[in-house]
Amino acid sequence: MSKATDTEVHQLLEQWQIPYERVDHQAVFTVAETDFSIDGSEVKNLLLKGKRSKNYYFVICSGKKRLDIKALAKMLDERHLTFASEAELFNLLGLEKGSVTPFALSHDTLHQINLIIDQTIDQTKKIGFHPNVNTATLVITFSDFKRFLANLMIEPKYLTIPEKLFED
Repeated sequence: MSKATDTEVHQLLEQWQIPYERVDHQAVFTVAETDFSIDGSEVKNLLLKGKRSKNYYFVICSGKKRLDIKALAKMLDERHLTFASEAELFNLLGLEKGSVTPFALSHDTLHQINLIIDQTIDQTKKIGFHPNVNTATLVITFSDFKRFLANLMIEPKYLTIPEKLFED
């Protein structure tokens, strides 16, 4: 797998006539490190896998949500979910840790990854994702994001992602 680049994201968005706004910033590895705001939904992106099934799940949820991985596993009919390793992240999407973005799903040509989008994300707002590097964020409308996925022939599954209410 070759390394995913921001150039390829820009080329796809231009080819598919998807307008975007680019915000350059310091490298961020987690939503908590974000010290800038975008006009839209702040989200976090995670690549998870079923421990036994080896199914992969790309999860997009609210940046403020504390994901309940055990409850999500149950919803997905998995016994246990774990984070994909750095090697898996690179082999499947050409990404390095801290740069997880659905824009890299163009690398998943074998459609090995199931895309899960949190239903609580406001689809009337814009949404921002890294362009395969964590030093920029591209902001697009949610409807254009859906068009991006449709061009990749990806059908997302919309779920209400479970949230941890207390520490266990």
